[in-house]
Amino acid sequence: MPHTLNIDGVSESLFLLQTLVHSSKSFCGKHKIQYADETEEEFNWDYYFGWLKTSICENLIRSSITLRMLQDILAADEGQEPTELQRYQNDAISRLRLGDVQRGSFELTLREVFIKIIHATDTQLDWNEEVDFEWWSGSVWLYGVNHGSDWALKLNVEAFATAAACYIDFIEENIDWHHLYKHDT
Repeated sequence: MPHTLNIDGVSESLFLLQTLVHSSKSFCGKHKIQYADETEEEFNWDYYFGWLKTSICENLIRSSITLRMLQDILAADEGQEPTELQRYQNDAISRLRLGDVQRGSFELTLREVFIKIIHATDTQLDWNEEVDFEWWSGSVWLYGVNHGSDWALKLNVEAFATAAACYIDFIEENIDWHHLYKHDT
């Protein structure tokens, strides 16, 4: 019997990621967040950047690891057709641009994005600048090495979170959870 996974926790992480994308410009504008701002204000660059990057990375990692494990569990279950699982993934990303491959050669599937998030050795947030503040654009740069070759991906976090949430919906509607855990004691 497979691991029991907290899918509701993943849904929460995906919701938080979407909220962070949509709140950054408003928050940073209100508090005049700017890089290298040394003010002693409660909400300065160091405070915002530290909490933002930690929150983004933790939620990306949590959702990617759990959904990647779920994919492997479902693929190993004799009751699931691999083509159906692939269809759920394809349906989830249709009409969405998950990001842009900047270096390397790989297809940008949901599974591949999970892998890139998990194996990234460097992450950088992408920023937009206004006259008197900076705000997170909603993209994260992921960098890593695969079999000696460098890769880079500019991940659209909102599109990723939306696709992953849709993927969860497809799975919840179509997977026989009782069958999957029938031997669990």
